[in-house]
Order: sequence, then C-alpha cells, then structure tokens
Amino acid sequence: MGLVVKVELQGNGVYLAGERVSCTITLTNDGISTKTIAWMGAQLHCQCSHRRDLKLSGTTATILSSPVTDTTFVPNRDEPGMTLASTPTVVLVCNLTLQPQENRTVLYSDTIPAGGPPSFAGHLVQYKYKMTVGAQELGFPTRSVRIPLRVLTAPESLTCHTPVQSPPTGNPYLSPKEQQNPTLEEALHMLTTEASRRASMSYTLKSTYGVLGRLSLFKSSYKLGEDIIGSFEFSCDAVTCLQLYVMLQSMEEINEEFVPSSSARIKPNCTAHAHHIECCHNTKQTHFALPVPQNVTQSFKIHAVKLQWQLHFEFVITKQPPRELVKASVTPCLAGSKANLWQGLQPVAMESMTWNLPVTILPTLPLHQTHKPHTLVL
Repeated sequence: MGLVVKVELQGNGVYLAGERVSCTITLTNDGISTKTIAWMGAQLHCQCSHRRDLKLSGTTATILSSPVTDTTFVPNRDEPGMTLASTPTVVLVCNLTLQPQENRTVLYSDTIPAGGPPSFAGHLVQYKYKMTVGAQELGFPTRSVRIPLRVLTAPESLTCHTPVQSPPTGNPYLSPKEQQNPTLEEALHMLTTEASRRASMSYTLKSTYGVLGRLSLFKSSYKLGEDIIGSFEFSCDAVTCLQLYVMLQSMEEINEEFVPSSSARIKPNCTAHAHHIECCHNTKQTHFALPVPQNVTQSFKIHAVKLQWQLHFEFVITKQPPRELVKASVTPCLAGSKANLWQGLQPVAMESMTWNLPVTILPTLPLHQTHKPHTLVL
C-alpha cells in the first residue's frame, strides 16, 4: 500500500480561540520496501470565502498556489477565498526512514490565533478554520490533508489573549516556548457566569387599538444549546390575539464599506432556526420555548460582517371583544333530533402585527463534538 499518515485530533473538534489544538500523527510503512520521508509539516489557518461582488482584502490562495508537482508546503493551496490568519509552519519530521511495517508517532500542538471571527458558514461570507498536515515522500510530490476545526470566540469583554511567547529564533525546527496564561480559563469561567445571569425583563405590547399584552423573558443572553423561554399575558380588553407566531432568526449583514459602489445595496440575509406557533383565542396566559441549535454561530461583529440574533413575533389580532367572537349559531342537525350543530363565528376582521426583539447568543463550552481520524495515504 505504501506510506500511510494518520492524523487524529486529541479531545474535541470544537475549540475556543486562544486554546491549544493537539493531534497525534502516526506514520506507517505498509509497503515491502524502505520509505524515506523528506519532511512533514503542519499549520493552522483561517480561510475566508465570500461572494464575488464583495471587495475583501487578504492573502489569496491563488497567488500562493504552485504546481502540484512542487515539493513546497503551501497549506492554502487551491483553497477558495483568502487566508485571514495562520500560525507559523512547524516542521515535524525531516529525513525519516521507515522500514517495512515500521511506524512512528509524532505529536503536533499549536495555539489557535485569537482576535479573529468564529467559524461561520454564512450566505455572504464564510470563515473556516483548518489544520493542514503536509508530507513529502522522497522522489514524490507533496501531498496534504486538511482537518476542519470549529472555533468559537469569546465576546470582546471576555477576549482571551494568545499565550506570551519568547522571541522567535528564526529556526522552523525549534518550537517557541510559551508561558503560562490563565486568561483562557478565566474567559471560560466568565462566559459561564454571563450566560447564567438572570435579569427578568418585561415588555408591554401595544397596537393601534390599545394594549395587546405583556411579554416576560428571564434574560437576554443565551448560550448555544439553551432554550429561550418567554411568557405572554394577554389583556383581552380592547385587542384580542387570535394567533401567536415566534421565530428565532439570525441576521447576516455586510459592512457597506466592502460593497462596491457600482453594486446595489446588499440586504441583510435572514435565516430562521426555530419557531413556535399557537392559537391563543380565549387565552389569558401562555408561554413558548425556542431551542438554540448547537451547530449555529454565535453573535459576533468584525470589520466586514456582523451576525445578530433576534426574536421575530407575529400576532394575528382583532379589535372585536372576546364575547362577540364566541357567539355561534346553534341549529338542529335533523328534524326531530335532539342533537344540535354548533357553528362558530366566521367573518372576523383581523390584521397582523410584527415585532423584533434583539437577543445575544453566546458560545458554549467546547464539548459534545468530536472528529473522526483523518488518514492521508502517500
């Protein structure tokens, strides 16, 4: 079969910016002859791809691309878009000879650059973090494998900084020494505290006919995977609510500075993630619970794009009092029968009322998601 390079992430495949990523790389010679690895290197990088009518700046992969037969290591070779951030390339193996059926294990560890966006697969802009491991067998072209990583970022007030490093030596064969930095643990603790903080908020909803009711929420910030719980109390005086519709939406908006003047204005892209619908005629009090999916992106804002979250409410209301809505006609089903046919009031003058309430979605702790081992055959 030849030379097999197996890359396996240690721990979760979800990380917080500023956290260290470690993987185990196993090199196995499955052939019947001796194999020599000229070199093997690894790098972490963040790729940004966007719509063609946007003007974002960065290091494009096209400029760095080179023929496949080259022996150089270009982590973003043939990658769409541009590279926003990357770590220095680390040389893991150099001039390694493996006998038939022999294997060696190498540990690679590096820190995800802080200060960038989280992993985001939007309709206008996408940010993808990857670990690229490349190797070259003597006499053969370079081959590489890319392992996707999901990166979460702490809010600006809880930003964790990268570990302090010693001055670079200029030698790619030597790893820089890092000092202990408790900022990451503090950010995780503050993140948990911020998401668990409760502050009950009430909103009085009014229409052109009068007060509709009151909405109560326990807090305004929620972590990925949590439930957004709210309760309604309808006044049922001047306005009657016939139907309630609540939707959790994300709004992807591009900074106008990155839209060419010749192009039309790009409207924010709205995506629905959860909804709740309820017929609330003759209802004085009700509640809703919307789950925040685990696989969505938190609220964030950078120079080019921002992602905001909101609760979108739609009310079907009428100004007819409830006592008029319950009037019905009762007619006998059959002549001489005691059974009667009840028919509710049909012609109802109603209209819709909408309202958007901003909420903040925070990252969760990097748990409950793993990646399968990735194998590269040379």
